[in-house]
Amino acid sequence: MKIQKFTRQVKLLNNKRHINTNIDIEIRSPLVKKILAVVFVAVLMFIIIYPIITLEGSRVLIKTQTAVSRTVYETIDTEGFAVRKEVLIDNSYSGTVVPAVDNGSKVSIGDTVANIYASESAAVAASRLREIRNEIEYYKTIAVNAGSSPGADIEVYKNSVSASLFSLSEAVEADSLSSVYDLSRNLREAIMKKQSATGDEIDVSPKIAALQSEYDSLKATAGTGSAVTVSQAGYYVDSADGFETAADYDSISSYKAENTDMLLNAVPVTVSQRNVGKLITDFNWYLVFNTTVEKLGNKVRGSYVTVMFGNSSADDLRMEIVAVNVTEGSNVLTVVLRSNIMNEEIAALRHEAVKIRVDSVSGIAVDRMALRTVDGEKGVYVKEGNLVSFKKVNIIYSDANIVLSEPQPLDDSYLAVYDEMILEGTDLYDGKLLT
Repeated sequence: MKIQKFTRQVKLLNNKRHINTNIDIEIRSPLVKKILAVVFVAVLMFIIIYPIITLEGSRVLIKTQTAVSRTVYETIDTEGFAVRKEVLIDNSYSGTVVPAVDNGSKVSIGDTVANIYASESAAVAASRLREIRNEIEYYKTIAVNAGSSPGADIEVYKNSVSASLFSLSEAVEADSLSSVYDLSRNLREAIMKKQSATGDEIDVSPKIAALQSEYDSLKATAGTGSAVTVSQAGYYVDSADGFETAADYDSISSYKAENTDMLLNAVPVTVSQRNVGKLITDFNWYLVFNTTVEKLGNKVRGSYVTVMFGNSSADDLRMEIVAVNVTEGSNVLTVVLRSNIMNEEIAALRHEAVKIRVDSVSGIAVDRMALRTVDGEKGVYVKEGNLVSFKKVNIIYSDANIVLSEPQPLDDSYLAVYDEMILEGTDLYDGKLLT
């Protein structure tokens, strides 16, 4: 009863004093309003952006590489000596020699291989006459072959021009001047065929007429030289290098390391001033070199290897192993290779830096950065969508940079072509989810 009375008294007292118990704050300062607005926006942006930043920072940064097939060749880098059955051709005339046939050309008994001219001017004219004859024959061939077949794909001719141009630029870059002439002709022929395929008319008759006119005017200047003929058949080469008798052609298959070393250290003999070249009288020629048992691997007599000539414009050549001779008391082997292919470049080979391709291994290339060992198994992590998977590799070849894995097409647990290998990444494990 007393409590109720006390409460009524307090209310009456408040009414009398006009006391307002509600709190009402009014901000009148514009500056304060701006500050509060900026603070509010900053807090709001933090609430929105912070989770995104946190999520982005949690993503795994990885570097990947697509798995592809690759073939690696096992080679022997060495020096080889070319041995041919060669006969020097000397003449009894004095004067300037002008070859009558191309280097490496096959000739028969009684053929003229060179002409001797009494004066330098006559020799120059005769040399030009030979060039003109070749040019006329070339343009006659162009006239026959320039046309394209109906419906031919123009891209084929464009690609031929590009390939010819690339080969020519490579020859110029490598200072292979002996092949520039032929490659230039190939490029010119490819361009003419392309023009013909696009509807342009190719008329080479004016060029042939001009060449014929030049030829007729030079005939009197050249006159007639003294012909040098051959008494046996073979391949003609217009110069001698002094190594024609350095090796015994008939016993080359029995050579051992010391014999090969003597060849590689031989000095050329002086060639007669009356020499007009030589004749290669046997179809087969040989390349002899020394190596070791380990480098030759499983290659035996009767096997084939590919030879690459480092300092020559000769194309890569497939040759047969006809002898593998062991030097007693060492692991040195003397290998004799044989070929019956002959052309100008091969006819000029002698003491050569060679790379002998003895074997090849094909597999899936794996950068060593990607290679890992998990539970004793060699393999790589691969990215499959947003998942990390571990795939095993079966190493069949390795070097300082890569390993080759043998494909296992029936087993998904092994690395396959086109898998996206992870080269770099942290905290990787099989089944990890990439965010």
